[in-house]
Amino acid sequence: MNVQGASTIGPHERLGIIIVAENASLSNGGESYLPIQWFRELLKQGVDVHLLVHARSKAELDQSLSGYSSRIHYVPEVPLQKVCWQIGAALPPHIREFTSGWVVHLITQRMQRRAVRRLIEQYEIDVVHEPTPVAPRLPSLMYDLGVPVVIGPMNGNMAYPPGYRRSRSYAERAFVKVAQGFSDLANYLVPGKRRADMLLVANERTRLALPTGCTPKVAILCENGVDPNVWRRPDDLPTRANDGLRLAFLGRLVDWKGVDLVLEVLAEVKAWMPAVELAIIGDGPDRGRLQSQAEALGLSGAVTFHGWVPPEQCPGLLSQSDVLLFPSVFDCGGAAVLEAMALGMTVVALNWGGPGDYLDGTCGVLIEPISRRHAVAEMVKALLRLTPDRRRELGEAAQRRIAEDYTWPAKVRHIVEVYRSVRTTDDAVSSTERLDSVPLAEESEIVSSAEALCQQ
Repeated sequence: MNVQGASTIGPHERLGIIIVAENASLSNGGESYLPIQWFRELLKQGVDVHLLVHARSKAELDQSLSGYSSRIHYVPEVPLQKVCWQIGAALPPHIREFTSGWVVHLITQRMQRRAVRRLIEQYEIDVVHEPTPVAPRLPSLMYDLGVPVVIGPMNGNMAYPPGYRRSRSYAERAFVKVAQGFSDLANYLVPGKRRADMLLVANERTRLALPTGCTPKVAILCENGVDPNVWRRPDDLPTRANDGLRLAFLGRLVDWKGVDLVLEVLAEVKAWMPAVELAIIGDGPDRGRLQSQAEALGLSGAVTFHGWVPPEQCPGLLSQSDVLLFPSVFDCGGAAVLEAMALGMTVVALNWGGPGDYLDGTCGVLIEPISRRHAVAEMVKALLRLTPDRRRELGEAAQRRIAEDYTWPAKVRHIVEVYRSVRTTDDAVSSTERLDSVPLAEESEIVSSAEALCQQ
């Protein structure tokens, strides 16, 4: 079902929520940004909300959310988690996710489960909301807490497009396939997602990845959102000549984002439009390789590598470009696409993952990910056909779509309706009975086994 017909908290209504997340950060971006956004936006809507996170977030949150310190609670880091992080750093990302990443997550959740039980009683919590991790297969220990549990929005079940599958080694692909099969057993032993009162997913692709036996109460809600007070075009943009085309990329500089394709596109477009320019906003391990590629293609004067830019400066910098190129082949979300849409930019992206969910022909340009060569050729054609009037038309349609579905205030109105629905359903169940019915020994055995696995 879709979540619709939402409204905000009434003047005489109290809704006590606790947001449970492992990581929370404004500077790191990605999914660690989501818990903070839910927390801040729920406060703005009058919800009595608390945030429970890992202590590694404390130094940053003490500064960025200093006015709400009494509402933020932490669980400590244990030595085994540091060991697992060190082991995971040497592994490919997708193998790390299913090995050391799972162990670190379960250890944190064991501590958070105990903390949540105390906080529910102390602050009269009505609903526990676990928005991250967004991975649909990762087990959750947030169950049988005496109050309803909402998990998500989740987003995942990604694979590389057929023409790009060599981006992973054979061994990595084989391991991931086995690990995904193992996830059903893990979620049977750790049944948070099977027992949740509501699971939120960003799309049908993610719903299909939910563990076997999950609750039928599944709603669709995008995990990403845009803050309309941040992502708007500044009034004092510098003037620029009308000739030429300004392209941009925003995101981490990693191989699956396709920034190398962006440079190839620029080289071909430049043969037709000598005044074309490209701004690459972001940093990452591939920056050196990409700079070398730009030099080899003779693009040094046409490309600016801005590196990491503070989030509050990104809207102004991105607004100076006309088109966002986003040929990512492994983005479940792709928040940069939503942010560019909010600025009224034209987005040219691959029809894969999150961008394929956000865009259609009325508000952007989608390229089928048949192969790398095909993607480059079609992006070049699209750019050469985008007149200023067509870019304006697409940008205005993109802004309307963002306002209707993807701003954080709109998302919070949706989630409040979810909270109300699960709270109403749960009213018939005694919270005391539910708390007494589940011994803590069960979770200790699960996590102790995970710890032993990591130590082997």
